[in-house]
Amino acid sequence: MFKDTLKSQQPVVFRILDNALKNDNLSHCYLFTGPRGTLKQETAFLLAQSLVCSHKVGNWACEECLECIRIKNDSYVDFIYLDGSRELLKIEHINTIQDQFSQTALEAAGKKVFIINDCENMTLKAANSLLKFIEEPSDNMVGIFVTSQPERLLPTIISRCQKISFRPLPKTMFYDFAIQNDIDPLNAHLLSELVQNKEQLLAVSNTSTYQNAVNYFVEFMTYYFKNKKTAMIYLENNLFNTNQSDRKSDRECFQYFLNIATVFADDYHDNIVIDDQSWETLLNTAREKNFASGKFLKAVTTGKDALIHSANLLLIIDQFLYNLSGGE
Repeated sequence: MFKDTLKSQQPVVFRILDNALKNDNLSHCYLFTGPRGTLKQETAFLLAQSLVCSHKVGNWACEECLECIRIKNDSYVDFIYLDGSRELLKIEHINTIQDQFSQTALEAAGKKVFIINDCENMTLKAANSLLKFIEEPSDNMVGIFVTSQPERLLPTIISRCQKISFRPLPKTMFYDFAIQNDIDPLNAHLLSELVQNKEQLLAVSNTSTYQNAVNYFVEFMTYYFKNKKTAMIYLENNLFNTNQSDRKSDRECFQYFLNIATVFADDYHDNIVIDDQSWETLLNTAREKNFASGKFLKAVTTGKDALIHSANLLLIIDQFLYNLSGGE
């Protein structure tokens, strides 16, 4: 049961929510903050389940009954899930919550719950509309906002939520898990930085989009330290190379590429040593050439933001390469 995982890995969070459920003293809005992979989204779903479950175990949802399964599958009538990691949230998304939650609850539990994952990824109009909505909550409504970048939220939204901080989980736990499952040291290192969820770690390790991203990044940086123009041509030809290419897979691959780039820059800055010849060669080369990690990370961060806000992947890649070259 996820409840047991939460209790062992985020004991402070578990205790806060357990007391709120026990005393029926829930806030109308919660803000779950913390690094990615710290069980924020999973906890949001567990809390939603715990508000409607008819077969509770103690104060928490059983996680197995029909209501719990329907929450998990996003098919519970009085539940709305929005995901800012998949698309930029607009005022139309907020209007959906307002319109549905202005009506009487239809399910037996009488509770209306919404979760907004990566809630920082919304337009200003959407954020202002959301602010007005949560300023006058109904008694039977609970909203849960999930973010790893609270600094991008309106301060007025933050002030109207109970903030619950999720502590970073030890990366060594996921690294050791990966090694135990026959994943090589480089990928164990990368995946423990990127995923921090055991089931997802194994699933991602087997995807072609992730594996391609690792290969593309190592090759790209090898060229980058020799000739930037050659590196850029390589990336464009390999990551976005045919008219028939699966654009969704291309986007996922480039997202992994940018995340791996962040890990590389961090490894360079922190003098991390990895038992992998190709990775160590890149890090040593970076040190010899006084790698401009600050400019590199800025280009990567801009690329990540563009992936959320723009649909044109080719344009995003071109802009990333332009920023990386410093406009040369």
